[in-house]
Amino acid sequence: MRLLLPTRRQILTALALLPLAGVAGRPARSAPRRLRKWECTNEECEPYVYDPSKGDINVTDLDRPIPPGVPFEDLPDDWICPICGDLKRDFLPLDDWVEA
Repeated sequence: MRLLLPTRRQILTALALLPLAGVAGRPARSAPRRLRKWECTNEECEPYVYDPSKGDINVTDLDRPIPPGVPFEDLPDDWICPICGDLKRDFLPLDDWVEA
């Protein structure tokens, strides 16, 4: 049975990446992201605007609210407007951005 050891290049690459992974004793920090707000297009809605910096309730699963920082594109496919019940496809992006 032959034991496969990492090459010198693999070891040096792994060591060089350690600080980037936050292994150097502190967690890695990510820069704030700019995320877009989305508005429900149903005319009978208040209007409702999804703000990714605030998160939202999840009407389809009340035990799992949407936490702050989740972009609209990453919402579950079955997510609906908490006011009128319209689907994600009925929302339009706004030119209003927030940092999350």
